[in-house]
Amino acid sequence: MQKNYRNILNELDSSADIRYSFVVSRDGLLIHPEECKELNSEAFAAMAATVLGAAEAAVDELNDGVPAMILVKSRKYNIIIIGAGPRSLLAVVTSSNDTERIYEKMEKAAREIGKLI
Repeated sequence: MQKNYRNILNELDSSADIRYSFVVSRDGLLIHPEECKELNSEAFAAMAATVLGAAEAAVDELNDGVPAMILVKSRKYNIIIIGAGPRSLLAVVTSSNDTERIYEKMEKAAREIGKLI
């Protein structure tokens, strides 16, 4: 049985210290979840796609393929963004500093998401 976005994100959230997780199209449209009470998830989705697109363009200038992950650190949270197939991305917000562990869990989820789109 093929998993759906909700199952994939629930599994990801339970396996790591993740506050929010989003599946976003490469052009910035929110795919899942559809709403989040504590932040404007549609605006967040658009910004995550913009950040990933800019990072991909910068890495392309270096002739170094595509970035493995984008990490944005703030006082309370880390935002991690990775590609999830050719048409989507996965973005999470976490308070954990164990970003490598979370990235590993995200890679697995991203592979599953890439199969859905």
